[in-house]
Amino acid sequence: MNHMNIEERKKRWCDFYDGNRRTLIVLEMDYGQRIYPTLETMDKFFEYIVHKYRVQRDCLEWLDDDRILCISAVMGTENFAQAFGCPVLYPGNNNPFTKPIIFSAAEFAKFKKPKIEDSSLMEVLEFGHKLKAAAPDALIQLPDVQSPLDIAALIWDKTNFFMSFYDEPQAVKDLIAMCCEVLIEFFDIWFKTFGKEFIAHYPDYYMPYGITLSEDEIGSISSAQFKEFSYPTLCKLSDHFGGRIGIHSCANSRHQWEVFKSIPGLVMLNLVQPDNVIKDASIFFKDTAGQMFGFNQNNCTDSRARVVLQAYANTKEEALEKLSNIKEQVDKYNH
Repeated sequence: MNHMNIEERKKRWCDFYDGNRRTLIVLEMDYGQRIYPTLETMDKFFEYIVHKYRVQRDCLEWLDDDRILCISAVMGTENFAQAFGCPVLYPGNNNPFTKPIIFSAAEFAKFKKPKIEDSSLMEVLEFGHKLKAAAPDALIQLPDVQSPLDIAALIWDKTNFFMSFYDEPQAVKDLIAMCCEVLIEFFDIWFKTFGKEFIAHYPDYYMPYGITLSEDEIGSISSAQFKEFSYPTLCKLSDHFGGRIGIHSCANSRHQWEVFKSIPGLVMLNLVQPDNVIKDASIFFKDTAGQMFGFNQNNCTDSRARVVLQAYANTKEEALEKLSNIKEQVDKYNH
């Protein structure tokens, strides 16, 4: 494996975050039939993850994009909600997810924050050790990280949860704060164990520092509520993990863009939206953060933005052709 190549790639990402580079390119290869984790398929799932890592490792020898070699700890959105006691469902044809366990503020009043060492999060750490043993030369892609708001919305039945923004706002804030504390406690251990460099859980971008997460429930609330209920914990997470944060959101969140823009340390933003919205977002956030969009949205971004361009390929020949085409696009983009 070309270790110098990896260090050069890391430097390009650091230059990108520092504002000294405007474009990066990430090629996603075909990994064959996807295996989803269930209680019965964990061995096959682990083999599939190792297979993905090996495909990425082999690509380092011939594909000069900006991907950083990693092995993935991503399963589903269940990790942190499960630690609070939520039951997990394994559909088999998709990622695991949880069912809520709180249905009212009165039920939350009896709720207690879990201890990391007594929770299912210890299994996530054990899985991280297993991944590192299988791929000691690779970074670990983080397990799925939902924002404190999103974790709270998994724990507390959403119908009552969002009504409680009006009826029991302090209870909502207390649960969101509790989720934030668990995130901090867990990732303090994770980063101490596996290092502070990582690949975000979605999409696959390298971070030399900080924290990354998904913020998806904001499409259901107003910008004032976002500022009141979720923003403080995003700021706290950014500050705690070195003043750097990357955020993914697949919500219809145009009304939240001003709040996003004000989050301290926002270095990467991934919005999953239609092409016309992506164009507007690339302009709106061009002076705020790097941006990463979908596989078929490379032509939707404003030329003044800092962007990570993506493509998907089934074969080596297709990957080389797409990389060449994107590099031509980048040359035009940068002039």
